[in-house]
Amino acid sequence: MENRICPLINKAALYHKRLMAKMLERFEVTYAQYHVLKTIKEHQSLTAKEILVHLDTDKATLSGVLNRLEQKNLITRTKDENDRRLLHVHLTKAAGALLEAIRTKEKECEESISKGIKNRELKNFLNVMDKIIDNQLEKLDELSQED
Repeated sequence: MENRICPLINKAALYHKRLMAKMLERFEVTYAQYHVLKTIKEHQSLTAKEILVHLDTDKATLSGVLNRLEQKNLITRTKDENDRRLLHVHLTKAAGALLEAIRTKEKECEESISKGIKNRELKNFLNVMDKIIDNQLEKLDELSQED
């Protein structure tokens, strides 16, 4: 088999990011901002450090995203009662409503990119992608231990 897996995954990810960015324009939210909002929603309240771990990004990028989300009144940050150095990030009601609206459009997007694919094929594809991700994480861990 040709060595096509990685280039195809990369191409699909790039097109997906471009498609999502275009769709998110109407909501005045960037792709990175959307992922931060989704992550906070999934976990209710997170510190910036926890968000970093979940999204595998860097401090500078996340800091800018959080500042812009706070300026848009989509998040609030509160100091931890036990450790004043920690800030917990919470969604505002406006963010909750925005995420619902975006999720509706995201479902439409998923339906359009999976049209013509049978449920069985889609399930197999998702299983294969999960395995590819697991394999990559395993290899990353292996390479990290070599350092």
